[in-house]
Amino acid sequence: MEIRQLSLFPEESGQGFSNTSPRKSKTTHQSTSTKLPKGTNTTHPAAKKRSKPYIWVTWLSGLMAQEKQCQFTAWSLANYQFPKLPSDFDSSAHDNMVIQQKMQYQAQKSAVYVEDDNSFTINGKTCDIGGKPDIVVNDFGQIIIEDCKSGKQKIAHKYQVLIYMLLFPLLPKGKALCQGQTPAGRLVYPDEIVEIPPSEVDSQFKEFFRQTVAVVGGSTHPPQAPSHWECHYCNVPATYCPARIELGANIGEHDLF
Repeated sequence: MEIRQLSLFPEESGQGFSNTSPRKSKTTHQSTSTKLPKGTNTTHPAAKKRSKPYIWVTWLSGLMAQEKQCQFTAWSLANYQFPKLPSDFDSSAHDNMVIQQKMQYQAQKSAVYVEDDNSFTINGKTCDIGGKPDIVVNDFGQIIIEDCKSGKQKIAHKYQVLIYMLLFPLLPKGKALCQGQTPAGRLVYPDEIVEIPPSEVDSQFKEFFRQTVAVVGGSTHPPQAPSHWECHYCNVPATYCPARIELGANIGEHDLF
């Protein structure tokens, strides 16, 4: 499912963005070069340069929530294809939640669309954005976009659903269902349901979205902000990110303890 030339995307890439959150960002390695960082081995056989930046919704939501600090990771994933790291994540709890929500809506005769039915790619002038909401339901005339989360609550989850609420009405299915209205959002956790009203997709959120897309889909690589936690789960290899921190690396001798 695709739609072309989205006006929400910035026409010029590489712009910075800010957040009003009081959280302090980590020390970054700034560069103004339009190329990859110095020392990068661009002949890494496992990576493939994309013809056009491609951004997955969750790469944006983590940055917008400031739960991810390294903009360079999202920029690299948008511009290059890297092999996925092996994962031991068990999705069964999430999958069961989606099934239960689907059965509930079907029992009340609501039209419900699940996961792959909702998968989309939206083409913009400078980049493309893809995503896959867990559930889209027509609940007695109210269109609701739901995402099920089996773990603890995160601010990034809300940004993820807000982005879906912003983009879904632009799709052919979204246009038909939403009729020019912004859908509502809903986060389903094991012990709580969080409602997100359409009014939260306001001009301030749209501008923040544009600014974040400009960074991730820009031609200039943004700052690197390596950390043990983010680097551990990062798909970008050290050959493309000289600042990467490898877990277990020997820090050398010291006399502190």
